[in-house]
Amino acid sequence: MDNQLIGDPQPADQPEDLIRLLAAKDLEIAAMQKKLEKYEAIFQGLSDGVLLIDETLSECNQEACQIWKCEKDDIIGFFPSDFAPLFQPDGENSYEIAQKKVSEALRGNVQKFEWKDIRRDGIMIDTQVILNRIEVDGKDYVLATFKDITDLKIKENEKQALLHMMEKIIEDRTRTLQEYNESLNEEIARRKRTERNLEHAYMELEHIFDTSGDGILVLDSDRNIVRANLAFAELVEQPVEGILGKKCFDIFPCRHKCTDHCIIQEIVVGSSKTDFEKEFVSISGERKSCLVKAAALRGEGGEVLGIVKNYKDLTSYKRWVDRLQESEEFHRITLESIWDAIFLTTDDGRIVFVSCNVTGIFGYDSDEILGFDTIFDLVGNRFYSNHELAEVREIRNLEVEVTDKGGQQRTLIANVKRAALRSGTTLIAFRDITERKNAEKRAKIEYEQLVQAGKMVSLGILVSGVAHEINNPNNSIILNVPLLSRMWYDARVILDQYMDEHGDFMLGSLRYSYARERVPQLFSGIMTSSRRIKHIVQDLKNYARQGSTVMNEVIDINGVLRAAVLLLDNQLQKATNRLEIGYGFGMPHFRGNFQKIEQVIINILQNACEAVDDKAKAIRVRTGFDPAPGLTWLEVEDQGLGISDEDLPYVTDPFYTTKRACGGTGLGLSISSRIMQEHGGELTIHSRRGEGTRVRLTFPARQEGDAA
Repeated sequence: MDNQLIGDPQPADQPEDLIRLLAAKDLEIAAMQKKLEKYEAIFQGLSDGVLLIDETLSECNQEACQIWKCEKDDIIGFFPSDFAPLFQPDGENSYEIAQKKVSEALRGNVQKFEWKDIRRDGIMIDTQVILNRIEVDGKDYVLATFKDITDLKIKENEKQALLHMMEKIIEDRTRTLQEYNESLNEEIARRKRTERNLEHAYMELEHIFDTSGDGILVLDSDRNIVRANLAFAELVEQPVEGILGKKCFDIFPCRHKCTDHCIIQEIVVGSSKTDFEKEFVSISGERKSCLVKAAALRGEGGEVLGIVKNYKDLTSYKRWVDRLQESEEFHRITLESIWDAIFLTTDDGRIVFVSCNVTGIFGYDSDEILGFDTIFDLVGNRFYSNHELAEVREIRNLEVEVTDKGGQQRTLIANVKRAALRSGTTLIAFRDITERKNAEKRAKIEYEQLVQAGKMVSLGILVSGVAHEINNPNNSIILNVPLLSRMWYDARVILDQYMDEHGDFMLGSLRYSYARERVPQLFSGIMTSSRRIKHIVQDLKNYARQGSTVMNEVIDINGVLRAAVLLLDNQLQKATNRLEIGYGFGMPHFRGNFQKIEQVIINILQNACEAVDDKAKAIRVRTGFDPAPGLTWLEVEDQGLGISDEDLPYVTDPFYTTKRACGGTGLGLSISSRIMQEHGGELTIHSRRGEGTRVRLTFPARQEGDAA
């Protein structure tokens, strides 16, 4: 009873051992409760978010809520992918990745990875996640611990950006140093590669120093020479032993020496490097030039420990530059001295260079030529073919017709050649051959005239022989026809008496009554024709005969016209049924060459005959005199085809003809025009296509008192 009063009330019917057992259990439960509270405090106090994953999120700590900015109820029952974007940065679906990671963790494979989450406030964060399998009451769960590493990632990105910027600065600095001093870059690069083996690097540096093609000096802070390589000794023509220990200005005299104006002093004061060009006279008396580059050797505190100077010998380079300038001047003078215009173009014809003497050929100065887009704009699109030039590499003797700035037509000959120059690929040379072409044309005209003269000589010889052969039988006819005529008149008396007695009768194939009247006419016709044959032969001989070269014959224009018409009588009769010739009265004479003027009139009459395509169309020839200007004139007008406006200005040019297909040479009117100029006269042509042509010859008439 006492025990019952003192202790907890116990059922009267419970055994003593059960009471003790329950007490023990209570103590165990209390201990477990305290342990649970401790674990709960630990669980909630963890700095990482903790999640318990069954099929969904079944438990989380306060830090998980803090990371995702939500309440516990907003987490329980959801899946981790519900707190992530639809796709992760690598492009994979967040739900599929989460399922895969959880499955791997349930198999016992610890999963550690970075993950993109979206907080409930919509902000995306970076997290680091670890998945482990745990067993609770015989069932497997996935315990996920995660932490927000967004700030860490930002710092890492900033660190990477800073590192990248530093690397860029280092790269730029390294590139600058490489451009500044190529020889020292090799030494610096070797030093970097030999940091693990200082002794080996030192040996390599020694080798570079001794074998460098540039002279190298090492000075201490007081500008005393402590090292010098062989190249420097050869540059200054002194032994290395005689250089060491001296001041730099003892080897290279310097007017500034140790003053504040010394270039080396700039490095000592604050500059890291400097360069300058220096000329000096060597011991042998040779003037040399070198490029000096100097850089400071500084200690850890920035103090100047020494100076490295690099001497590059520019003497040969300077001589080469001088020779190059001399060569350039020589080529410039050469280009100015030649007559050819030289062009340099690109593949597409764009002009990149033109010689200064281009004005003499094209009329444009160099700046105006460069204003053309391409060479083809200057000389024409059909100048040359790029495809052909690419195959043969050079095209020679191309003739080009161009119009210069003043509008004058010029003939050029061009050579086009591929060139391996930096600024252009095609070299073109133009030469003006206009005068040569004109000379060739004049020579051809003179040659044709010589040929014509030869033909005329041959014609004269031929005509003389033919005239002799024709004159012999013709003279016989002229002599015998009068005799036969007299015999006929004597015999007609007897024949008349016979007809009176016997009537009309046949004489040959004619009745005597008809023959009595007709035969005298036949004798007269034969005599007239024979005399005409004699005149024609004589005119042919006169026309073909080489006339006098003097221009002092007294010319009657009507007489020359009659001789020309007589020679062309047959051609004129075939050409037209309406030949009208009007001879002027009281025509004054003029001085000249009968044969040459006859040749002009024949040429013009022949052209008129060839122009008339219908015999019903007329050819009119007239002569006359204009007293006011004192000019004798002859005019030939036809109703032929006429001359087009395009051809009319050129019909008197040598070899220009509209009848080349039918044998025309283009010399008739050209020679006629020159003959008229020799006589002080003028040949004028008026024509319209389809309406005919009128040619007028004018000669200065002979004045009273002129010598005959």
